[in-house]
Amino acid sequence: MIRRLLYTFLVLMIPFIGSATHNRSGSITYVHLYGNTYEFTVTTCTKTSSEADRPELEIRYGDGTVDTLSRSSIDAIPAYDVQKNIYIGVHTFTGPDSYIIEVEDPNRNSEVLNITNSVDKVFCIQTELIISPFMGAPNNSLIIDDCPCPEFACVNEIYCFNLAAYDPDGDSLSYSLVPCRGVDCLEMSIPAIYRYPNEVGGGVIEIDPVTGTMCWDSPLIQGTYNIAIKISEYRNGFYVGSVLQDMQFEVTTCAHTPPTIEEIADTCIFAGTSLDIPIIGTDAAYDVSVYATGLVFHLDDNPAVFIDSTGPEIATGRFLWDPTCAEASNDYYIITTRAENHHPEIQLTALSSFKIKVNIPPVENLTAEPAGNTMLLDWDPSPCDGISYYNIYRSTDSTESTESCCELGTATAMGYVLIGTSTETSYTDTNPLIVGNDYCYLITAVNANGVESCISEQICQHLNFEIPVLTHVSISFTDEAIGEDSVYWSYPKELNEILYPGPYHYQLYRKAVLGAGADALIYTSPDQTSILNPDTVYYDAALNTENLAYTYRVELFSDGLRVGSSLSASSIYVELIPNDNELFLTWEESIPWTNTSYEIYKENPTGSGLFGLIATTSEIGYTDTGLVNGATYCYKVKTIGGYTSEGIVNPIENWSQVACGVPIDLTPPCAPTLFIDGDCTLEETYLNWTNPNNLCADDVTRYNLYYGQFLGDSLVFLTQFSSDSDTSFVHKDRGTIAGCYYITALDSIQYNNESLPSNIVCIDNCDGYYELPNIFTPNGDGLNDLFHPLLPFKFVESIAINIVNVWGVTVFSTADPFIYWDGTDQLSGKPCTDGVYFYSIIVNEIKLEGLVPRSLQGNIQLVRGQ
Repeated sequence: MIRRLLYTFLVLMIPFIGSATHNRSGSITYVHLYGNTYEFTVTTCTKTSSEADRPELEIRYGDGTVDTLSRSSIDAIPAYDVQKNIYIGVHTFTGPDSYIIEVEDPNRNSEVLNITNSVDKVFCIQTELIISPFMGAPNNSLIIDDCPCPEFACVNEIYCFNLAAYDPDGDSLSYSLVPCRGVDCLEMSIPAIYRYPNEVGGGVIEIDPVTGTMCWDSPLIQGTYNIAIKISEYRNGFYVGSVLQDMQFEVTTCAHTPPTIEEIADTCIFAGTSLDIPIIGTDAAYDVSVYATGLVFHLDDNPAVFIDSTGPEIATGRFLWDPTCAEASNDYYIITTRAENHHPEIQLTALSSFKIKVNIPPVENLTAEPAGNTMLLDWDPSPCDGISYYNIYRSTDSTESTESCCELGTATAMGYVLIGTSTETSYTDTNPLIVGNDYCYLITAVNANGVESCISEQICQHLNFEIPVLTHVSISFTDEAIGEDSVYWSYPKELNEILYPGPYHYQLYRKAVLGAGADALIYTSPDQTSILNPDTVYYDAALNTENLAYTYRVELFSDGLRVGSSLSASSIYVELIPNDNELFLTWEESIPWTNTSYEIYKENPTGSGLFGLIATTSEIGYTDTGLVNGATYCYKVKTIGGYTSEGIVNPIENWSQVACGVPIDLTPPCAPTLFIDGDCTLEETYLNWTNPNNLCADDVTRYNLYYGQFLGDSLVFLTQFSSDSDTSFVHKDRGTIAGCYYITALDSIQYNNESLPSNIVCIDNCDGYYELPNIFTPNGDGLNDLFHPLLPFKFVESIAINIVNVWGVTVFSTADPFIYWDGTDQLSGKPCTDGVYFYSIIVNEIKLEGLVPRSLQGNIQLVRGQ
C-alpha cells in the first residue's frame, strides 16, 4: 500500500495574484533518527521580492497526524533576488510501508516557457520513503550538495548541471528526467501543460543516468525553463526510495563563454594507495574557481579532501584521498568537478565527472602442492581486516587475464570455475583431479559487505605421476565376435622407487560399458625390475566391438603390493540416427583426458573398406546429408585430444567402431494452410488449402481432413484425399454448415509421415431461418389447412411451442419443428373456434457453439370461413 504524505504551503491569507509568484525549485530529503522516526528537510528556492513568502508549512504525514513546520533558515542571494529556505520536521510513522511525501504550493513562477500559463500552475515536489524490515539498515535519502538557486545558461552554448547528489548509505543512484508535477502532485500532462525545455527552446537535452549530469546542448530561445529530475535509490539491486528535484534555470544571451575544466579518466586503485589528482579549470577572460563534490567528501571516517583554487585564467584544485580497506566497494565513487568563472553579472560553469573504484588488494604467495589425489593450497592473509572468506577458483589450464580488476567476475571471465570457499588461508581441493592434467588456481578475498578483491596471481600444478595413465582405448577391428581394442597406458614417471621398489607389474581390467558386475581382470604383465619402461600396449581380442563399448583401467603393483589404479577410459561408441536423406552420428565417451576435435570418416563405396575424411568438428555429433533413403552408409570417428601436463603422448588419437546405417524418411511434411467459406442456402461448406510441395516440402502425396461439429469438440478423421493436387473439398448433405476443421499432409505410403495439423478454421450457421405465419385456414379445402413454419426452414434441431387462446388456456403444444397444428383443441379433440391465438416458442438452433435456444412470441389468426 502507498500512503500519500502531503505538505501544503500555508497561504497566510495572501491573495493568489500574479505578483505573488515565487517558487523556482525545491526538494525533500530525510534522515533516519531511530525506530520509525525520521527527520525531513524541505528545501525551496523562492523569489525574495514576492509577496507569497512562506514562514510556515503545514504538513500531513498520511497517518492522521497534522503538524506545522517553521522555517529554520533563509540564505538570501540579493544579486539574483532569490533565497534558499529550509524547513525541518520530525515524525514517527506507525510501521513498515511505502510513503509518498509531497510539498504543494499554488504559486509557481510566471513566464516559464515550457509550462503553459505557469503562473496558474501548482508547484509540487515529491519524495518516496520506504520503511521495510527486509532492506537491512533503515534508509536515509540521498543528499543534494548543489541546490539550484539560481542557474543560468547561454543561448547557443552547451549548458550542464549536476546536483552533486550522494547517498550516505552507499546506495546506488539512478537519474532520469520526468515532467514537473502540479495539482495533487500528479505529473503535468504532455504536451497540453508541460513540454521538455528542448521542445520549446530547441537543441538536445539529456541526463547521464549514472553521474546525474544534465546537459542542454545549445538552447536557441532565451527565457525561463523548469525541469524535474527523479533520483532513485537502489540497494543490492532493489528499489528503496526516490527524491524529486524541481529546478529552474534562465537561458540568456551571454557576451562571454563558459570556462573549461579538464577531464579526468576513471581509475581503479587498491586500498592503501594515495591519490593526488590535479583538477584544472581555465577561463581566458575572468577569474575562475574549481570545486569538487561527491560522497567521498562526506565519509564518516576517512573523507577525501579537495583543495579549492581560484586564479586568473587558470585554477588548479587538488583531490587528495588515501582510501583504506573500509572504503573498498563493488561500486564506483563518483566525483563531480566544477569550474565557475567570476563574471560580475552571470557566473557560468563547466562540469565534469570521474569515477574511482577502490579494490581489496589481491592475496599473495599462493602455493599449490599435490598430495595423493588432492591439491593443498596455501596463501598469505589478505592485507585488509574484516575478510569473511576466500573464494577458490580452478581451471584445467592457465590463461592470461584480459579483464580489468575494475570489473567483477574477472576469474570467471578467464574461464575459471568457483570450486569452494574457505575462512582460513588454506584449502584442500578434493574435487576430482586427474593425473596428467595441469590445474591452475586463483584466490580472492571477500569482506563482510560482499566486496571481492582482485584476483591473485594464478598458480598451476599437477598431481604426482605416481600411477599409470591410460592414453588410448581405440577400436582396431569391428566385429560381433572377433573385434579388437587397442589399449595403451603411460608408466608412472614420478613414482618414488624407494617407497615402492620393484619388481613391478600391471593388471588390466575390462568391463562392458552397459554391463553389470565388477571389472574383469584380462591381463597381467610380466614382472620387470625397473619402472622406466616405454608406454605399454595391450590388444584385447575376441570382442563384440560392433555392438558394445568397453571400459578399461590399469593397476600398478610394486613387489606384489598394489600401488594404485588409473582412472577408467572407454572406447568411443558411435550410433547412427536415420532421418530423411540423412544420418545423424552421435557418440559417447568416458575418458580422463580431454578431446578437442573429432574427424568423421565415411566408407566409399560401401563395403570397400576404404574410408575418407568428410568432416571435422569440435562438438559431439555430426549430420551427413544428401543421402539416398534406403541405401547403406558406413562411418567411423577419430577422436583427437590429450592431457594438459607434459610428459604424456600428445595428441591422443583413438578410433571408434565402424557404424553403418540406412537413412529413412522420418520427417513429416510441413502443414498446409486451410481456408473456409460456406453457403447457408445450399447448406454447403467450402474448404481450400495450400499444397506444401509448392512452398516448404517436396514429398506430399495425400491429405487427411479432420472435423468437429461443435466448438470445443475433438476433431476426428473425416476423409482422405489421395493426390497432392486435391486441395479443395465441399462438405454437404448434413443439415448444417457449422463446424471446425484442420487438415494434415502425408508423404509416401512407404513412410507415412503426417504433418502437424494446419490452422483450425471454423464456420457458423446463419441466423433467422425459422419463421412462423400469422394466419391459417383449417377448413378442409386442402389449402393452408395446417399451421407450420415457412418452408424450408434450416438449422433447427427441435422446438418447444405452446399455443393458447385469448383466456390463456393451452390448446396445442409440440416439440416437432414442423408443428402441423390443424386447429383442433389438443385436450378436447374439438375444432377451435375462429379467432386470435397466441404462441410462445423456443427454437433450438444448431450453431457452432452447440444448440442455442432462441425465444419467439406472436399471434395466429385462425379462420375457418371464407
